[in-house]
Amino acid sequence: MQAIRVATETDIYAVYKLNCASFSEAWSVMALGMWQERGDDLDVWYDENNKLAAYYLAQDVLDEVHIMQLAVIPSLRRSGLGQRLMQYEIKRKRSKGMAVMQLEVRASNKPAQRLYASLGFEIVGQRNGYYSPTDSRPAEDALLMNFSL
Repeated sequence: MQAIRVATETDIYAVYKLNCASFSEAWSVMALGMWQERGDDLDVWYDENNKLAAYYLAQDVLDEVHIMQLAVIPSLRRSGLGQRLMQYEIKRKRSKGMAVMQLEVRASNKPAQRLYASLGFEIVGQRNGYYSPTDSRPAEDALLMNFSL
């Protein structure tokens, strides 16, 4: 694996493709590019073949970090890559003096919930019907998870 680094404009299409492969409510290339241009956290991790393996998207608001997305390519899921990326981000945010990290996760996404719980995140609430319904699935609740830095 290469080093984790801040995404550049040239990474946005690869991030978009992984976004589409990972989330039923994919973001547009334009939306992802706007995050990168604004200077919010969009960090990427490429494999030894220079293919995007994972990315992390978050926004700092005062002393809080709101994690928007964490995505790992399907072939590397459950390999520990997501955990290592999150450990990197936790260490980085602690060094910046941030107080808490927070996120929403689908109630049905047990692997992600286990990942975050293994890092010390705790469920602190629920947003009913947070994820919009689609043709193939009803609206879904989001679990709110926090991690005290």
